[in-house]
Amino acid sequence: MRAAGLAFVLLSLASSVSAVDLGKAEGSLTVNSTRIDLAYAYAVGHQKNDITKRSDDVKVVITDKPLPDSVKIHDLDFNFPEGVLGLIVTIGADDKVSDVIVEHSAGTYDSGYTEEGREYRFKPKTTEGAITGSVSSRRVQTNTMTFSFDVEFAAAVK
Repeated sequence: MRAAGLAFVLLSLASSVSAVDLGKAEGSLTVNSTRIDLAYAYAVGHQKNDITKRSDDVKVVITDKPLPDSVKIHDLDFNFPEGVLGLIVTIGADDKVSDVIVEHSAGTYDSGYTEEGREYRFKPKTTEGAITGSVSSRRVQTNTMTFSFDVEFAAAVK
């Protein structure tokens, strides 16, 4: 019994050490052969899904540099600030990725809303008032590029 309790405490400490701080991200986006380290996370709720017509999606913005205070996350899509790279992952109420936008040095890619989203995975962690977890993709080939990402993040939902 005592060994089980000790194991639980050690596992709890190990998982809290690997947790990402609120507003932060750890991971990368790779576009063609260029790796972009991602370090910041932002989120806004009540986003409308173009397929379901419901407004219960959460838009998560993950970037390589901090966004200026003047940026309205709700309106951010194809208009990343100059010099900021990253991605926007929209997550539905079912914890599935419904849309992905990739902002890279050569342009922008939008997956469009999807119900399947087999290329993308979100693994949530329970946090009150925030969205936390990891989001990743398989290697996605488009007409103009190849990309993939694997990021752990934590963001307060506004």
